[in-house]
Amino acid sequence: MKNREQNQENEDKNLLAALRGNINSIDEEILHLLQKRAGLSKAVAVAKKGSITFRPEREKEVLERLYILNDTLKNNSKESTIEVCSLSNEHIQAIWREIFSCSRSLQETLKVSFLGPFGTFSHFASKEVFGESTCFLPCADFTEVFESVYKRESHFGIIPIENSQQGSVGQCLDLFDTYPVKIIAEHYSHICQSLLSTQKDLSAITEVFSHPQALMQSHAWLKKNMPHAQLTEMTSTAHAAKRALCETNTAVIGHEKLAQLDLLQEAPSSIAPSSILHVLAKDIAQDKNNTTRFVVITHDDDIKMDCAISSKNPKTSCTFCLPDKAGALSEILSLLHGASVNLSKLESRPLYQRLKEDAWQYRFFADAHADLYQELELLENIRGICHGFRILGVYENKR
Repeated sequence: MKNREQNQENEDKNLLAALRGNINSIDEEILHLLQKRAGLSKAVAVAKKGSITFRPEREKEVLERLYILNDTLKNNSKESTIEVCSLSNEHIQAIWREIFSCSRSLQETLKVSFLGPFGTFSHFASKEVFGESTCFLPCADFTEVFESVYKRESHFGIIPIENSQQGSVGQCLDLFDTYPVKIIAEHYSHICQSLLSTQKDLSAITEVFSHPQALMQSHAWLKKNMPHAQLTEMTSTAHAAKRALCETNTAVIGHEKLAQLDLLQEAPSSIAPSSILHVLAKDIAQDKNNTTRFVVITHDDDIKMDCAISSKNPKTSCTFCLPDKAGALSEILSLLHGASVNLSKLESRPLYQRLKEDAWQYRFFADAHADLYQELELLENIRGICHGFRILGVYENKR
């Protein structure tokens, strides 16, 4: 009996060694192919002659092709000894996001500004868009993000435009009135609030830190599960996380990946190096569909927006002012209706940079489901009605 068990154990070890050998061989093939891809990426950079490195519509085209190939390759596989498994679209997207990121870094080290510090939802949204092989620059406020892009201190900026709960981020819309930047992409990021702490037991936590919005969104869960905990507002979830590292019996509400960040770099030296944040509870906000729409901006002169993008589903963001007369807005809407162009957003904001005589004057922001650069007659008619018309960007519609 013992010999039989020993033989089975040896067979299992030999099988495991063989499987690992196969994996090592495949890893070598993957590495060689990635090296060849890297060489082609550098050749593409030369061929593009300095044009913009980040092309989200091209990356989307690559991913859609891979999604189709995923099942096709499995069904056509000639492998007989190794099971070939299809990957989920999410897995393919995650893998190729980093491949795209590495390829871009070979062409140019991209600098991306965002509302900091590190660990904010804007930071994680930036990573979702650009991948890890990017230089991320935290900014103190939205004005600094726009300023960084305008002064070319960063190639791109990523800013929140609207949230499914709180609506539009008015300050960001206003800043388009000041800085000559263009939108080249949008990204929808699910806001999932989690509870993190150095403690491993909820009962040990006496105080919870976070941004006011995160505390508000998680209020029902906190009241039910931690009714005696004190709630303390902080300027950001990242600052709250650092404080939760410093003080015992405390917790933070924020992105679950806060637990993966090296927050100790900026934390007091008194914190033990072994201190880490544990995720005690996930998705604790009352609204499970809380989503923020981010847009990627770049300098006006760094991309030609007067040509069609390679997209079957374009969106145009634009801004304009209207004369103070009855029916002015109705005329614009009638023109769009006549051209079968749908608006998914129309919002008015007080003029951001205004003189005294401009008081109570408003600027409109709109999202049209079309490439307005290709609607020449419509564009000319709209410009004939309004003033200060400006296309903020034409990009791939993600919804």
